[in-house]
Amino acid sequence: MALSRHLLAGFALIAMVAFAGCSDGKQKQARPHPASPALPGLYSVGARIFGLPGGPVRLATPPVTPLAGWLTPAAVPSADGRYLAYNSWRELRQDDPKLSWSDQGIEPGDPLATPSIRLYDSRAGTDDVLAEGAFSLAWRADGALAYFKGAERDYRAGVSYVGDVVVRPSLEGAPEVWSSERGRYIVVGWAGTRLVAYIEHEGEALDVVVFDGPGRMRALAANSALVAISPNGRQAFVEQGPAQGRPTVRVLELATGHEAAALDLTRVDAAVGWVGYAGDWRADRVVASSASGLAVFGVAPGKISLQKALRVAASSVAEPRFVDSSGLRVKAWTSVRRGGVFLDCDFAEEACDRAMPLPEARGVHGFPAWRRPLYNPSRPLGTS
Repeated sequence: MALSRHLLAGFALIAMVAFAGCSDGKQKQARPHPASPALPGLYSVGARIFGLPGGPVRLATPPVTPLAGWLTPAAVPSADGRYLAYNSWRELRQDDPKLSWSDQGIEPGDPLATPSIRLYDSRAGTDDVLAEGAFSLAWRADGALAYFKGAERDYRAGVSYVGDVVVRPSLEGAPEVWSSERGRYIVVGWAGTRLVAYIEHEGEALDVVVFDGPGRMRALAANSALVAISPNGRQAFVEQGPAQGRPTVRVLELATGHEAAALDLTRVDAAVGWVGYAGDWRADRVVASSASGLAVFGVAPGKISLQKALRVAASSVAEPRFVDSSGLRVKAWTSVRRGGVFLDCDFAEEACDRAMPLPEARGVHGFPAWRRPLYNPSRPLGTS
């Protein structure tokens, strides 16, 4: 297997999509776009980044996450907006996923690519490698930066890419190993001083784990994925898919692992089916991708309720984010043949519109020019 299912999920959603949506599944007439479509405040179009102080910039390479899909953001801004830390991918040889390695002359152990974390400084205008052989990162409000550092620099054919979770107390600080043993980790976000991540097991099964400090890792949710961290950084909204039994969402206390609330999705709107990871939590609402499009949940003490279900005529919707505090407007993205496009979804109107930012961008490494929101899922944090 050349790359994980998360890469395939992140880079090959669908070929061509028409967009419309409503909770009863009927097609609606396309609504006129608002004067300012609900694009993310910070987003990428290929290697071009929009929303940074000083206007659009072009990075050294597009932010991509081949080893994690959208389990982790492609790029994460610092709390003060000066820096953008992002995932990059440098191919060492071409690897066509449509062909077997043997047909391409690739032997087990051959280096295929080097993942790296790069740092763009909007004040100095510099764009440098921060860590080679690294991917997935989480930036805390005080400047601490966590990421996965591979035991080897290069990703090799047929070799599990294992390593450690490391934390830099600052950009100038030396990395400190937080994992007690090497594994396949994917860093997601900070919850206060706790770090939330995944550990990937054989067969690509995911466990959500919490690091309380160096060498202090504990399991939070087995065979699960993180939807969002609560605004106060005290709880996690996690999901389990049909492969683990009944599709379920749960709210877990991050300090103790205690289950605060749960909802069996088979007992609510059948159109929801299941929900996916990488959603958003604002106030008492959580938005997540679902089997049919998008779902908004209400979170109250001891209770999770489904508030809105929006059908979207696309086979997959990724990284939904609330636009405002109303909980009725959501931005998300999906893919078309030429790359990712943004969706402006209004739950009050029960519809999604396409919001395609310009300019067009040329793809790299055989992939289209992806358009993705760039955000910081860490909490508590003054910006998102």
